[in-house]
Amino acid sequence: MQVKSNYVLLNLYCNGKDGVAWHSDLEQNFCKDAIIASVSFGETRMFRLRHKFRKDIAQVEIPLHHGSLLLIAGTTQSFWQYQVPKTAKDIIPRINLTFRQINRK
Repeated sequence: MQVKSNYVLLNLYCNGKDGVAWHSDLEQNFCKDAIIASVSFGETRMFRLRHKFRKDIAQVEIPLHHGSLLLIAGTTQSFWQYQVPKTAKDIIPRINLTFRQINRK
C-alpha cells in the first residue's frame, strides 16, 4: 500500500498533562476518507476510539509505543472520534508526526 501525503503535523506531548480531546478530522481542507498515517516516538500513550452514534459499541484502546505506526483510513473520520487522554502517570515526552493529504487551493 502506498500512502501519499502533502502535509505533516508535529505534536510534542511534554508529559502526562498533555493530551488531545475527543475529535474527528473532518476539516474542509482534508481530502475525504483520506488515509492518515501517525508515527509515535518516545513514551507509550493510549489512543482511544469511540463510535459517534452507536453507544453500544465499546471504546477501543490502542497503545502507541515508541516507533509505532497507526493508520486511520476509510470512513473512520465519519463514524468515529479519537483522543490521546491525559494521564497522572510520571512519563517522559512523546513526539507524534501525523501525515495527511490536504486539498490545495
